[in-house]
Amino acid sequence: MLLLTLDSPEFSQVGTPPVILVVEDEVLVRNFVCLQLQRDGYQVLAAADGVEALDVARAFTGTIHMLVTDVVMPRMDGLALAQRMLEERPGMRVLVMSGKLSGASREQTVELPFLQKPFPAKRLREKIKEVLKNPPPEARRS
Repeated sequence: MLLLTLDSPEFSQVGTPPVILVVEDEVLVRNFVCLQLQRDGYQVLAAADGVEALDVARAFTGTIHMLVTDVVMPRMDGLALAQRMLEERPGMRVLVMSGKLSGASREQTVELPFLQKPFPAKRLREKIKEVLKNPPPEARRS
């Protein structure tokens, strides 16, 4: 299995940075995350909730390297979205973020890389790089 990160020669050879799908229902947070990722050289797709994210992902014909999603959202929560995306796009990395989960509830609910909101741009950058360097999660078998 080939793991590609921003530092991988494969990305510099084709000149295409990783594509990250950002899913966040709060407009200010979504804009902040998208802007920071674009400044760091990533290609960014954005959606306001899980249902919209599935539509965006299905319409995008290229590879989506990473999903960055809020956990608590209307219509479809981020954990359900992550599961669906991993089923449809195996090999994609996932980072979940929330300001509403902490401590024991976070550990019980989230088995994926997690970023507690609020966070500074530097912490977002570090977490994105960390997740891209690690192997992707597997979709759970129902």
